[in-house]
Amino acid sequence: MADTIEQRCERLRQPVTELVAMSLAAVYRSQDLPELSRAIGAVRSILAEDASGLPAGPFRDWLPTALRNLDRMGEAVDAGDGAKSYAILTDKQDGFIRLTDGCAGFPGWSVNG
Repeated sequence: MADTIEQRCERLRQPVTELVAMSLAAVYRSQDLPELSRAIGAVRSILAEDASGLPAGPFRDWLPTALRNLDRMGEAVDAGDGAKSYAILTDKQDGFIRLTDGCAGFPGWSVNG
């Protein structure tokens, strides 16, 4: 059975929280790069799941960009560049802020959630 958008957002909440934390840590601590790589993989595995059952909108629109961003983040991590990976994650145009838009209104994804 396919996830609903709310279920997908719920499943992403903790892995994305870890991704953000490890991304920031790896900017300052290169020894955290392997853990960041693991966090990238965890988020990627959820985002790469079949989205055909999810409604059209901000979440689905951003998925191709999200997967490209995760690939680029992984490449930066492999090159030892935690700062570049973090910059991709936090890009104001295409970064993970768009996931916040796609999951807005669900628990843990908004100020009121």
